[in-house]
Amino acid sequence: MSNPVDTENTTPEIKDDEEAILKETSIDVVTTDEEKINNGFMDRINTLMEDQDFKQKMNVAITLVLEIYRVLMGAFLTLFVPQECNDHICSQTENYSRSDALSRAGFSINAITMFSFLILYYIEVKRENKLITYLEVNRFEPRDNESVETALLKLDTSKKESIWRFDGYYQKMGFISLAMFIVNTAISSVVVYTHYLDNTTVTVYLTNVLFLGFKVSDVFSTVNTKKNIFFSAYLKRKIQFNDVDPDKKIKDYVEAKLNM
Repeated sequence: MSNPVDTENTTPEIKDDEEAILKETSIDVVTTDEEKINNGFMDRINTLMEDQDFKQKMNVAITLVLEIYRVLMGAFLTLFVPQECNDHICSQTENYSRSDALSRAGFSINAITMFSFLILYYIEVKRENKLITYLEVNRFEPRDNESVETALLKLDTSKKESIWRFDGYYQKMGFISLAMFIVNTAISSVVVYTHYLDNTTVTVYLTNVLFLGFKVSDVFSTVNTKKNIFFSAYLKRKIQFNDVDPDKKIKDYVEAKLNM
């Protein structure tokens, strides 16, 4: 008869082998899961980077930071333009803390101008986001007023009216900002001239005035169009939104086109 297998001696070795195999397998599984997660994350990033809406909104965010700096320098002329205080260049604190009526009035107008432009930027960003979300830049479609009006039939009425409404707000706020720009430039020029330093005063003053001047000009070139011509306020190359975003088309329109 054959001897029985000594299970007590062989079992620990088998267990060790099984544990080693399990460890290797578990490591492979974890690595595979991590790779899947990383690949999925990268796929989402690549999809976003290729998405027209995402790229346009990122461009708006970056440009807006520079725009806020521009309006800050252009509005507070009495604060940032070099001026003379007795025998030295005024610090910003000295420019702010002057107690004479003209300087206080100048700084107040600066602040009101800054506030009006911040409202303008708020409306501008809201308008831009609506254009990016609801509309599309389609180089294969015509861009005239009547053709875009036809394209807007694919969009829900409430969304279409929202675009028109903010386009109107943008134009009206542009006129208000223009008025504040003119008043601010006139009063600030008197304050700055009263504390004239040298040619630096003129150079910086004109540069800061042009900051806001170009902005006001850009606003009117953007909105001074026919009703259904929608230009972007932020993209470097002026583009026109002339079609409805595919995922914003109303269902009735899509079904009608399919049944034709």
